Amino acid sequence: MLYVCFHALGVWDKTCQLIVFGGGYDRGFNEAVGQDGMSKIQDFVLAGGHYLGLCAGAYWACDHIEFDKTGPLEVVGERFLKFFPGLCIGPAFPGFQYNSTIGARAVPVYYDKIGAFDTYMNGGGYFLPYLKQFKSNNVGQGLSTSVNPNLVMHSRQSLSSHSTPRMGSLHGPQHKNHSTVLHNSWKALGVYSSLENKPAAVVSCQMGKGTAILSGVHLEYPVKLLHKDDPHILQWLPVLSLSEEKRLFVFSDLLRQLGVIVRQCKAVL
Repeated sequence: MLYVCFHALGVWDKTCQLIVFGGGYDRGFNEAVGQDGMSKIQDFVLAGGHYLGLCAGAYWACDHIEFDKTGPLEVVGERFLKFFPGLCIGPAFPGFQYNSTIGARAVPVYYDKIGAFDTYMNGGGYFLPYLKQFKSNNVGQGLSTSVNPNLVMHSRQSLSSHSTPRMGSLHGPQHKNHSTVLHNSWKALGVYSSLENKPAAVVSCQMGKGTAILSGVHLEYPVKLLHKDDPHILQWLPVLSLSEEKRLFVFSDLLRQLGVIVRQCKAVL
């Protein structure tokens, strides 16, 4: 884990277009960035900056996470950034182990602009909105999602301290500059097409003038970078190779939505 002092980075938020948090473990992000750093990330997005969270970076950016709940790797609790108004629950598929690819796999995702494809995943979660937001948002805006409202209500009731999810709360006082409810709007961009109720796999959250896109799957991983000598990876390479063009399209599309200029490029297998 690389520990970065946000103060030492100076005025990064004045020249930065996009901040990205990828795989790892979200409690490490808490330690590395600190509450002042997380507040600065919130301010950066609200002012028009953009955030991309992949796997652990997606868990970290939700209001609450439930990782391996009741299991040996359990991590459950409120999170500070609160870009997504609900929970990230995972692993969405079984078998995950830290520092291992034993639980890695190709998973089918339906993306609103391109349809079905398979992409790499290792321990990521799915997104479950709180009931209030579920009722007031057009989930997926055309995606065939069928998140069970009863599941949302059950999770909502289990988090009695979250009756009004607010910005800057991490088991402590609300940040003095953040006194209003954080969430503006969100939509599902992709869903896990093989899971019951087709929960969201990729979400876009509009926050003030900025956008946060969160993904439970590793859309940033080209097939060519996966370890072909790893037996846990090898079995998934054929199906991932068939979807490489679509994966590249989806990842490029997400980056464009986050204000990044993307060159036209071809998948390399």
